[in-house]
Amino acid sequence: MSSCKGVRSLSKLIQCELFKVFRQKKLYVFMLVLTAAEISAVFQIYREAAGFTGFGPNGQSFPLNVLLNGTFFIPILIAILAAESIAEEYRSGNLKKALLCPVSRMDLLHAKIVSMVTVVAVLLIFLVLSSYVIGTLAFGWGERTVVDEMIYTFSEGIRLVAQIVLLSVPPYLAFGMIVIFIALLTTNPGGSIGAALVLLAVSPLVEGIPQVRSFFIGYQMQVVPFLPLHDMAAMDLWGGLAVSIVYFGVLYAGSVMMIRKKDILI
Repeated sequence: MSSCKGVRSLSKLIQCELFKVFRQKKLYVFMLVLTAAEISAVFQIYREAAGFTGFGPNGQSFPLNVLLNGTFFIPILIAILAAESIAEEYRSGNLKKALLCPVSRMDLLHAKIVSMVTVVAVLLIFLVLSSYVIGTLAFGWGERTVVDEMIYTFSEGIRLVAQIVLLSVPPYLAFGMIVIFIALLTTNPGGSIGAALVLLAVSPLVEGIPQVRSFFIGYQMQVVPFLPLHDMAAMDLWGGLAVSIVYFGVLYAGSVMMIRKKDILI
């Protein structure tokens, strides 16, 4: 009976966390920013395609171009939402109010992680669907999917998009877990977001250092999702996913220790 109550409690916490996220205006403002970035990409493609006589851009290809060039924005929102869900709620006292109810700290942490996963999935799906719409309106649907001079059939293009979206989730989740841990450690939303932005800023600097770049989560966010577009070696794929899993596992364990020991109720 107690386990059933625990499941119901966790389910309600997840619903509560999702409600708090999806009522925030910044989420929808961010979706507008993504849409604006897609429209900007349309104009850029028009400029670059001037005088080009090969396969032109089309609605089938546009989502892949957007995913290749526009995924920098999503980690920023992940950092903001993850930091606010912990550090800002700690400072405002909402975290304390939640724990005064009959819920466990672990359930609260798990609800916030599930909420983060849901937001990542929603943003990726929105990015893909909106780019299909905008790309088709701007260029027409087209007959083939063309990326980096590689030609794919419609079904192959859809499969590539699905693979990229699915492979984006593990590194994004690992990155979000880093922010959650920092937020629990510092209880400072600005500091947590700043630390996350530093991680993103450092990533391009380490790309030229093969010995260490594979261990940076920012590099993995940029590389692993797009392996299906190249001659993907199983070792590269599983190696990249392993890095994300290790990041998530270590930071999850650290977050569990922090939330159990944190004097939230004082």
